Amino acid sequence: MSKNILFISTDTIKDRTGIATNLDPKLIFPDILYAQDAYILPALGTALYNKLQTGIECGTLTCDEETLLNTYITPCLVYYVMSELPMGISYQFYNKGVVRKSGENQTEPSASELTDVANRYQARAEFYKQRLIKYLKQESQASAKFPEYINPGTGVDTIVPDNQGYTTTIWLGDNDCCKGKTFEEKYQGNVNRCCGE
Repeated sequence: MSKNILFISTDTIKDRTGIATNLDPKLIFPDILYAQDAYILPALGTALYNKLQTGIECGTLTCDEETLLNTYITPCLVYYVMSELPMGISYQFYNKGVVRKSGENQTEPSASELTDVANRYQARAEFYKQRLIKYLKQESQASAKFPEYINPGTGVDTIVPDNQGYTTTIWLGDNDCCKGKTFEEKYQGNVNRCCGE
């Protein structure tokens, strides 16, 4: 199986977003591959990810797999790619070093503006990833449609599916600030309360 089997094409990105149709696909391809490996593989787990890649390569996807791919994976992947693209297409590598390209009669966004754009698309992608994960949990438990999701493999290199699509900051617990009590004892589980009151 080829390692470069993509779940979406560069044309899918262009059709579903505001990317200019004349943008060179060679600039989009690396970010599709990265987003697929970094975000979709952890959502699916190793076994289901590999099965979908094989199905695409061999043309043997089932109806359920096509639904998973078209309805749940594609929108998620599109927005993860969009969250990666701002830096990738703004800065390019040449013999003389890294260059930031710009056109005539255009203003260049600052690095912080590019980060804001990336964060906006990241939030959309996480919404779709959460939806994807919920769908896979439901369908694999209720109707056993995706047994590979439940059994991702056992090798050292196996990636077990994520339980959550959102990335957020978390409270790691500091029982010292709770004066010897657990957080739950002191605040009755109210996460909106602060130990520094």
